[in-house]
Amino acid sequence: MKNLIIIVALFSCISSFSQQKIRGAESFTLSIPKGFQRAIGLNDYATIQFESLSPKPNSYGFVIFEHKDELKLAEAHLDMIDYTLNSIEPYTEKQGFKYIKQPYISYQKGFNYAYAEFETNDPESGNIYFLQTVIETKFFIYQILQYCSFENKDLMKSDFVTIVNSFKLD
Repeated sequence: MKNLIIIVALFSCISSFSQQKIRGAESFTLSIPKGFQRAIGLNDYATIQFESLSPKPNSYGFVIFEHKDELKLAEAHLDMIDYTLNSIEPYTEKQGFKYIKQPYISYQKGFNYAYAEFETNDPESGNIYFLQTVIETKFFIYQILQYCSFENKDLMKSDFVTIVNSFKLD
């Protein structure tokens, strides 16, 4: 009888550990054009950071990703537009914040993309152009934020778009 109690206790202990798969990071690539290099110090949460090299104007970018399961745990029930608005909220508080293009969604290469273009203009950092891209894959949400001085927007935007378009899962 004593052995049966031990077996039952052992079985109940084992059955309380049901298997779950917890998915870690996906393998993805992002190509940066000639005239850019990896960087550090732009954002504490970024997994990839990059900046332009001379003679290109100063421009910067970084990638942050979040697991969709973790967003569910945080009860963040956001659609792509809400997620994009939420991710740029700190910039909306900056002086001179103005949308160039309100957030919009497109479906490309099998992923949902949300884009927003905006500018800020304050005495400390000047007039800055931002291109915010949010990419939704099956398991993750990626944010690619790129920025430069507003006067260099037209020159740098094609590089920014090239970087976004290079995103792919391996």
